[in-house]
Parts: sequence; structure tokens; C-alpha cells
Amino acid sequence: MSNGYPEDSQNHGSGARTNSRLVLILTVLVAALLVKSLLDTFSNQPDYTSRAITPRGSLAEDETSTIQVFEKAAPCVVYVRTKGYQQTFDGSVATRELASGTGFIWDEAGHVITNLHVVRDSLTPPGSQLEVQLADARVFDAEFIGAVSKHDIAVLRIQAAPSQLSPITLGSSEDLKVGQKVLAIGNPFGFDRTLSTGVIGGLNRSVATEEGNVLAGMIQTDAAINPGNSGGPLLDSAGRLIGVNTAIVSTSGASAGLGFAVPVNDVNQSVGLVLEESTGDPTPTIGVAILDSETALENGIPEEFLTGGLVVLSVYPGSPAESAGMQGCRHRGNSIILGDQITAINGERISTFEGLKIFLSQHKPGDIIELEVYRDSAKIQIKLPLAARARRVLL
Repeated sequence: MSNGYPEDSQNHGSGARTNSRLVLILTVLVAALLVKSLLDTFSNQPDYTSRAITPRGSLAEDETSTIQVFEKAAPCVVYVRTKGYQQTFDGSVATRELASGTGFIWDEAGHVITNLHVVRDSLTPPGSQLEVQLADARVFDAEFIGAVSKHDIAVLRIQAAPSQLSPITLGSSEDLKVGQKVLAIGNPFGFDRTLSTGVIGGLNRSVATEEGNVLAGMIQTDAAINPGNSGGPLLDSAGRLIGVNTAIVSTSGASAGLGFAVPVNDVNQSVGLVLEESTGDPTPTIGVAILDSETALENGIPEEFLTGGLVVLSVYPGSPAESAGMQGCRHRGNSIILGDQITAINGERISTFEGLKIFLSQHKPGDIIELEVYRDSAKIQIKLPLAARARRVLL
């Protein structure tokens, strides 16, 4: 007797095999569609490696000019470093960098010009030393020859052969115009021979320094001037030196579009004074810088204030004048508070810087002199000894 089970089982197995084939076929079709989709996606991706490069063509005329100026002036620019000694945590002594800045080659005799504030830290600590690194990375020990404080200009000298030196080309600051293009080269934040460009934004500006002095007659520029640029050259579009980058006005301590440079005419005068004073017997000094008529005029100080005597612009640290408590000019906002005014020395009236020079030439270091001084409309008498003019800091 048959109950039909064997027949039903055979039909059921045949249907299962058919379903499996259909599932396999569908799976293969789906996989094929996915592969095709992926291939289409990748084939539609742009081939970045096959893009054509467009030739740049000739540089613009102003770009070519800027490059030529930089390539000519860069070998004149040097790195100035002041080194000293510092005790470490374990009690040993190690050499460290006290300050650094920029300078430039002045002549083939090896004179290098920078800012006084760049090398000031090398003048007092025992064991401190100066180094000058040339554009070709050669490093020389530098000798401090002297400085003119009122212009913040210092003169150094290195023992290098004339063939190793590239003196900078001098220009003039008499005919500068607001708006003309300028270039600054320096070592901001240790990045050597960095170029920045801009224009002259103003002339005959007065700037107060961190030491409390007033720098007058400055060139204002928007060329980026940052820490490390100090002492570097400011050039005109012909590549001539027209100033020495010296100061910035900034709330953050970095460039804010207000940089200031000492005009090259003042630089030239300062270097001449230093080189003249660095030879021969030292002359006596009181230890003050005198406000001249040009600086007074640039700062809106009436000339009649100068006719009554010599106005003290600044007092040198460690000088007889400082020991006697003499006071120089000070900035208060946008105005200048006049310093002491010397009206007589040893009872003799004096009203000109030339008169002071003649008086000092007739005396020697160690002589005691008495100054008649007006301070805040009050007359006082100050006695002090004359000191030998230091080779390190001049007028």
C-alpha cells in the first residue's frame, strides 16, 4: 500500500534545488551590479596627476626690481649676537645668547653698524662677547668701537679681509617722500635675511624707547619690522641705504604696521663721530646728550627755549650727570617734558653746544665743575667731576 510520501518528497527536493539556483543567480547579479557601480565611480574620478602645468611667463617688472635689490643687498646684511654666561640648575656655567639682531657692513675696514640697544647687554656683564655672522655663515668676534645714544647707532668692527666684505650702498634721507617704496632686510625671530616691503608712511617722527630716550626725526614705514629686525637696513627702490630699522609701536610686541628707522644722514653723522672719537686722547664729558635745534624743531619745541642754555636730552648710565641726579627729556603722551637746562658752567654763561665743546677741551677728566641748572623754573647748582669720555658710548 502506498501513502504517496515518496512522491511528495521527490517533488519537494526538486523545488528546493530550483530556489537555490535562483538565489545564486540573484546574488551574482547583485555582485556584478556593485562591481560595475564601483568601477564607474572610480573611472569618473579626475586624474590629478595628468593636469597640465601652465608656464608662469616673465616676472612682473616690479617683482624683478625687488628681487634684484634683495640679491644685491643681502650679502651686506649680518647677524649680530651678544653672548654671556649663565649658571645652570646643577651649578655649572653655560654660554647663552643675551640678545640678537641685525647689522650691515659699512666699509672694507670691517666696521659693522647696528642699533645700540641690540648690543647694550654686551657692555656691562663680565665675560660677555659679541659675534657677527656674515651672509656666507662665517662667524667673527666683534669689537665694540662706540655708539651715539641719541640716534641709537652703534659701531662694531670685525677682523675680516676686504674681499670677504660687501659694504652697503649709501643713499640720502634729505629727499625722501611719503609713499615711496622701501625694503627692509633683517633677522626677525632668528629667520636670517628676511625681506619685507612697504612704503614710507611718515617722516620726522618721534619715538620713545624702552630706555626712556626720545628718538627724533625717524622714518615711519609699514614694512614689517619685528624683534630681530633692529639694526638692519631700510633701502629705497634703488637698493641704497636710507635708514636703520630701530623701533616698532605695537601693543603685542610684534609688527603692527608702525616701524621706525633712523635716517641715513643721522647714521652717517653718528658713524663719523664714533670713528673720530675712537682715536686720540679721550676728552672729558659730563655724561649728557644735548637737545639740538633740529630735534627741538621736529618735536614742536620753540627755538627760544634753547637760547637760554643747553637742554639735556638724555643722561648716560654710570655718568657723573647720573650720579648728580640730572634729568633728561621725557615723553608724556604726545608731548615732551623738557629736561634740565644748563645755563652756566663755573659761572660762565653757555648757550651753544660749540661753547660746551670749547669749555671741555680746556679741561681734563677729574676736574670738578659747577653747573647752573634750571629745572621746572627753579635754579639749582650742581657740582660734579668730569669723566673721561668712554669709547663705548658717545654723544
